[in-house]
Parts: sequence; structure tokens; C-alpha cells
Amino acid sequence: MFKLKTLSQAVAATVATSFLVGCGGGSSSGSSTSTSTTTDVTGSVFASNVAGAQVSVQDANGNPVTGPVTTNASGHFLVPVPNANLGGDLVFVATGGSYADEATGDTGVNSERLAVFAAANTLTGSPTINATPGSSLIERLIVEYGLSKEAAEAAFESAFGYLPDTGVTPVDATQQNDDASDEAKLAGVRAAAFSQLLENLGLEAGDHKALLDALAEDLADGSVDGTNGTNPVQLKGEGVRPDMASQFAVALMTFANDADRNKSGLSLGQLGSVQFISKAESENYSFELTPKGMIKEGKAIFDLTINESDSPVQGVMPMMMPMMYMASGHMHSTPNSGCSMTDASGVAECTAYFLMPSVMGNGDVMGNWDLMFSVGMGDNAESVHFFPKVSMAMGDTVKATLKGDSGDQIAMMDGMAASRSYNIFNNGLSGMGNMRSIELFISAQESMMSFPALVDGEALNAGTDYAMTPGSIVVRVSTDNATWVTATTDNEGVWTASNLMGLVDGEEGTLYVQLSVDGVQKTTDGQAADIDNIAAQFTVTPGADSMNMEM
Repeated sequence: MFKLKTLSQAVAATVATSFLVGCGGGSSSGSSTSTSTTTDVTGSVFASNVAGAQVSVQDANGNPVTGPVTTNASGHFLVPVPNANLGGDLVFVATGGSYADEATGDTGVNSERLAVFAAANTLTGSPTINATPGSSLIERLIVEYGLSKEAAEAAFESAFGYLPDTGVTPVDATQQNDDASDEAKLAGVRAAAFSQLLENLGLEAGDHKALLDALAEDLADGSVDGTNGTNPVQLKGEGVRPDMASQFAVALMTFANDADRNKSGLSLGQLGSVQFISKAESENYSFELTPKGMIKEGKAIFDLTINESDSPVQGVMPMMMPMMYMASGHMHSTPNSGCSMTDASGVAECTAYFLMPSVMGNGDVMGNWDLMFSVGMGDNAESVHFFPKVSMAMGDTVKATLKGDSGDQIAMMDGMAASRSYNIFNNGLSGMGNMRSIELFISAQESMMSFPALVDGEALNAGTDYAMTPGSIVVRVSTDNATWVTATTDNEGVWTASNLMGLVDGEEGTLYVQLSVDGVQKTTDGQAADIDNIAAQFTVTPGADSMNMEM
């Protein structure tokens, strides 16, 4: 099985292309007129940019329609297509030519079939169409494996998390293209991810065709799992990894994270919503991450199953490292309570407390969450990455924040001091009537990368000017902001307040939460405590929301 580089390793690449018109003939207007029998179609062949490729146009049965024409130095072409053929499905096929592999900088010879499928009546106006590795996979599924366009696109999007927009001309991701659209930059980065995948697998630029052929054969049954039906798929004499979809996501993030290569200006949080693939493999282990319920802002629980040679790995405690790559270019971690020891079935329960969603309710992508899990220590550690799509929390309040005063601060990334944040998460209500309990998880921020559980006697920011070791933590909860119940703790960051009165099933209520550390009250704004800022507020609806704890 191919061995992969990790997400943190650097890559070498060169991508290319600015839109230049190459060889071809036909109407000079670029569109059909009353005196023209052809329509000029412009486009590019991009793997990165493929110079000297022969581009031919075929109908749905593989019969030649027009061409070939030759791509220019930037990989672009112009080909006149008879208007009579525009009402049927067409396939643009590029063979030959050469390109600079994005991941290595090596010159690759285009022995592959880079192609793009154009559905009937879609080449209108002044049409542009671009062949990329992604469009080539979809074309193979349609032409070679007989899938409908809709089925081919659905299979591709399920595996790789996006659909190629063949009307967008990719730009060179290794060069600054300030005037290019984000769509054009992203198309270039996504194309580069296929070359990065080759490099991660230990293959060469010349193996591009073999990779696309294997991926198409694997995907023809609707999923990327190393088999076509029950038949194992081969790549360069070895079985295709069953987690190739996951490894594409890693390759995409790896290339985007390589500041030496990725000059597009797009951050890891600007790649669209990277696909969540539930299975991944390291050199010796297979991992499967199964959410227990909806993945949303606030508390999220996962079962992580670990196997070695199809046998469960028992008695190990995986390390979980969550990271948010924001569309703004910033990055931060999030509170988590880690993973349990794997049981007899190789399953560990892992809990993260997401500070923010990755996707808003309107579909806007805020960034990408990366959950890295590791097994083993030091040089023997093996890790995998998952990219869960975290939704907005709806309904009841899932988290609130209290802050320290001027005597309880941390250093921010710009070196300035700021109030320490205490993030309080609603783990859910239990009980009924006037015998209800609320469970809370409380973390204390050390930095943008560290949010440990708030526990008596466990130091925060040790060895810095902002060090603090809590000696007395008091958490109080009220349903009326007047009568308070003191919570108890498991000494791992979880606090439970019991015998809460005044909440009614199906009716929205409010919980007030106070926090003091060593006698100092934390407030909503970090200012001196008063009646308006002394408590965090949670909206709760007993008995009517999924936030209610399963007992």
C-alpha cells in the first residue's frame, strides 16, 4: 500500500495559466451568426497548463466532430464547432503535450486523456470550456462506464466535495494572480491537489493518467473504496487505497498549506467546504470516525474505531487535535475532552466542543475544521485527518462566555494582553419537573491554540507572565437570577447543577450561570462585576430539544 506524507509536509509545484487564445478557426465573433456555420469555443487544458496538446471534439458516440487544434504555451485553445452539433452532447478530448507538475516541478508528458463533457445546448453565447483532472474523471465515468451526467457528478461530488465548473478557467496557483477571481484561483488549487496526491502516494508526474484511470474505475460503482463492485482496483501494480477520497482532502489541504508553492492567496479556510470522509488510513492502522448525532457548534461526540489488519486495536488512547482554518486566514483550536481508551471493539469515544460552525445556515463557508487523531508516540506516531462539516446551532443556547478582569489575562497572537475567556458549554438537561439538572463543560483559554478544562489545581499558562493555578472554583446556576444552586464537578471540567426549579416541558426558559475563581467573579465583559454582567445566560427548552441529555 502506498505510504502518504502528512498534511504538515511541504510540497513542490508549478501550476500555470492565463487565458490566451490558441490555434483554431471559425467565426471571428466567437458565436454563431446568420452567416456562420460554426461557433468558436475557447478553453484550456489544465493539469497544470498543458502546452502542445491536441484537442479534438467528439459526439456522444465517439465520432469526430472537429479538430484537432493545438494548445498554446499557456494551455489554451480555440476550436470551431459546427452549429449543427451544439444540440447534442459533446466531448472535448486532449492528448499529448507537456506540463509542469504542481507537486514536484517536474515536466510531465500528457499521455493521459484530459477531457471535458459538454451537455447538449450548453455551449451558447461565447462559450468557454476547460479540461481539468476533475472534469476528466467525470468524463471517464460518463463515456467509459456509462453513468449519466447526473450520476457521474453526484459520485464525484460525494467523493471529492466539489463539482468542477468547466466554465471557469484555472489560474496558476503558484503565482500571484491578484486580478483573477477566487473561483479561478480555487480551480487551480483543486487541480494541483491531484498532483499533490500523486506526490503523497510516492508516484511520479507521469503517473497522472494511471491515477485518474484508477480513480474512475473505483468511483464507477458510486464510491471510492478501493473496489469496483467486488473487484479490487489496481494502481501501478498495487491495490488502490480504500481511503483515496480522504487522501484527496489531505492533499488539497497540504498543497494549500504550502506557502512556498501556494501563491494563490487562498487560505485553508477558502477551499470551499472540504469533504468529510469517515474513513482514513495510516501506515498500519485504519480509522473510522462516526458522529453520534448532528455535528454542530457546541458539544459533538464521535466514535473513533481503530483497526490493525482488520483486528480491533484495544487499550490505546488516541490523541485528538482539533484545528479551525478560517476563511479570513486565521487559525485556532477549540476545547475538547479528548478520547477514551479503545474498548474490545477498538472504539474510543472522543468529544470536541466546537467554538464556531464551519458552514452557516445560508451555506456560507466560514472555514474548515480539521480533526487530527494520532496513535503512538514520537517517531512511531501515526496520524490521520478528518474534516467534519460543523453546522450552526439552532434553538437552545449551546455555549456562552465569561471573561477575566485586568488581573486575569492572556497574551494574544499580536503580543497584546486580553481578558482570559472561560467558555461554558451546555451538555444538556436531564430530569423532570422541579428536579432537573444541567451539565456544563467549562474551559479556560490559554491561547488561540489551547483551551484546557477548568480544574482546581491545574495550572494555566504555566511558565509565563500570565500563569494562574485555580485553587477555588465555584459555579452557580439559577433559573430566576435570584435563587442559586452550587454545581458539583467531576474534576475534569464538567459541572452539574441539580434540583433546578421553575422549568416547564416545552416552554422556553433561561438559565443563569455564575463563575468565580479564587474569589474573583468572572463577567460577560471582563469589567467589574455588577447586576448586568455577572452571569452568562442560556436559553433552554426542557423536553423539546435535542440538547436534552440522553440518560
